[in-house]
Amino acid sequence: MFNMNRAVMPIDTHVHRVSKRLGLIGSNVSADKAHDLFAKVVPPEWVYPLHVNLITHGRRVCHAQRPDCMNCPLYQECAYVGSVNVQ
Repeated sequence: MFNMNRAVMPIDTHVHRVSKRLGLIGSNVSADKAHDLFAKVVPPEWVYPLHVNLITHGRRVCHAQRPDCMNCPLYQECAYVGSVNVQ
């Protein structure tokens, strides 16, 4: 994606975790399966910005151990928050 300028969605730790928490993919979906799912539904022009934004969100707000849900701009849309903290 980065060096070859291809619309391929890499599924790293942040992308996988944030996608599950937001409900973009199911909680039991593997990273490999997520790659296939994103390839089918994400328009090519969205791949790069979506990937970068999911990583940024995972690093700044949606941390693995202690997500900062109370300061999350996606709080109202988040499936994870609803499962651990009834809105």
